[in-house]
Amino acid sequence: MAVCTAVLLLSGALLTQKHSSSGLPIKFMVIGDFGRRGAYNQTEVAELFAIKAAAMHPDFIISVGDNMYPSGLSSPDDAAFDASFVQPYHAKSLQVPWYVILGNHDYGDKCYDEPPGCYVYSGDSFYSPLHQLDATLVERDWRWNCHRSFEMTLGEGLVELFFIDTNPAVQKYYDRPWANFTGGLKSQDWSAQLSSLERKLHASKAAWKIVIGHHPPRSNGHHGNTVELLDSLEPIMQEAGVQAYFAGHDHNLEHIHASNNTPHYIISGGGSKSDRPFIGVTDSLFQWPYSGFVTAELSKEELIVYFCGYGTEADDLEPMYSVRIAV
Repeated sequence: MAVCTAVLLLSGALLTQKHSSSGLPIKFMVIGDFGRRGAYNQTEVAELFAIKAAAMHPDFIISVGDNMYPSGLSSPDDAAFDASFVQPYHAKSLQVPWYVILGNHDYGDKCYDEPPGCYVYSGDSFYSPLHQLDATLVERDWRWNCHRSFEMTLGEGLVELFFIDTNPAVQKYYDRPWANFTGGLKSQDWSAQLSSLERKLHASKAAWKIVIGHHPPRSNGHHGNTVELLDSLEPIMQEAGVQAYFAGHDHNLEHIHASNNTPHYIISGGGSKSDRPFIGVTDSLFQWPYSGFVTAELSKEELIVYFCGYGTEADDLEPMYSVRIAV
């Protein structure tokens, strides 16, 4: 059963997608925390995802990370890429570019309740975030565009999307064995990445600035706030005038807005398993404790974000609400 809830973000900017020949409106979908080889509701959510895509015809899809559970890929040839991405999202309506960032499980983090864990190797195979960044994956599926950090300019510069790798910000990860994996956390410099993002945000002339990262600075989900991002990233986004931040990590859907000068936090981590209740309601305008995803439509006047939920208690949720954000 599915239900969609809308968040209305008003803007007076002309928003277009640079690789769209049809112009306005620009439509995209956001999903996260999905890659479980079709299990834990991934297949069912993917089917709903495809149905929604067939109706809205998205220009592109965004993944906010944790693409391959439990611990990423063991090599660029790992069959998990087909089982967790190619096959579940094979529908014709989903044959558009996917812009993908890395989550902690893509770095090698172990999902403790799922075998075999991240320390079981076969031959020369090993877990590394570099495997999802490998160009050979594009040969296996042309839709896959995965990078640590990158930007997209839309609408002739009126909109900029800033994709960031938030994993190096989380200090507790550095004490985990997987921090030493090739291309992993200990090869990254969060301070340098944060400084680079700050320069780019302040240099941007875009009317709309939207940031996409795996970890949300604010969340009422199981993981709670990411304190490192709350302390370091949120002030930068406030000063730069970032209006929205898309994230995953918590396996649910949520919309948080703390004040007029903080971004609207849109959490879309319900791509598969979702079995953790919310731990609070602080500054939350909407909470969905089950699986699902987010879609967005941008026109000259507005950005509408829909929260689409999959779950047995979907009818218990008020179907729609809206919030307006002025540029």
